[in-house]
Amino acid sequence: MKNIALALLAVVLVAGPASAQGKETETVDKTLAFSNGGKLKLNNFSGNVHITGTADSSVQIHAVRHATRERLDNILLDIQVSGSTIEIEANRKSAGWNERNDNVVETEFDIKVPAATLLDVHTFSGDVIAKGTTEDVKAQTFSGTIDIDLSTAGSAPDVKAETFSGDISARLPAASNGHVTFNSFSGDFRSDFPVMLNKRSKRDISADLGSGGGSSFDFKTFSGDLKLIK
Repeated sequence: MKNIALALLAVVLVAGPASAQGKETETVDKTLAFSNGGKLKLNNFSGNVHITGTADSSVQIHAVRHATRERLDNILLDIQVSGSTIEIEANRKSAGWNERNDNVVETEFDIKVPAATLLDVHTFSGDVIAKGTTEDVKAQTFSGTIDIDLSTAGSAPDVKAETFSGDISARLPAASNGHVTFNSFSGDFRSDFPVMLNKRSKRDISADLGSGGGSSFDFKTFSGDLKLIK
């Protein structure tokens, strides 16, 4: 059973400008005790997500939410802990909320996690930036870029990243080994690492990085480019 963790929670309300059609801004800060080896799962719809790995033994969540007061009160930021997993849902409808249109609160996240945290991040409209973590990363967005920096990891973890119209950049440890797949309709592939090409077609590239084997690097875009960076 999932239990809402005990945490430090602060909410600050600030009236939005008149041009925002009655929108307000709500800031949520929450700190959860958390150790290395856990997983952070985040589901957002609109807004950038920025995650930073640290040496702390806690997860610090800073979220800025923009919507009308009615929607802020009824479309909730839900943060729950189950074992070693933290799950964040940015648009959880409250009981009795039956509106069918505009059921989204734009939410920007700035989250600090222990470096050895697995990441599983999904957003629809927004960038995903993850830096300083050392474990597996899954990142997905539709209309945004993905920027992943795993250069501090001892060895490269698995990476799976997908976007429709944005670019993907992945900074990997200098001695990375693994298998790279890139599926794209019109995106270009560039790598600072030497790669051994196994397969290339109009939409698919398959290659070995370093000695091959080891980690799995799986990337997909429609029109965005992929860059592997040392």
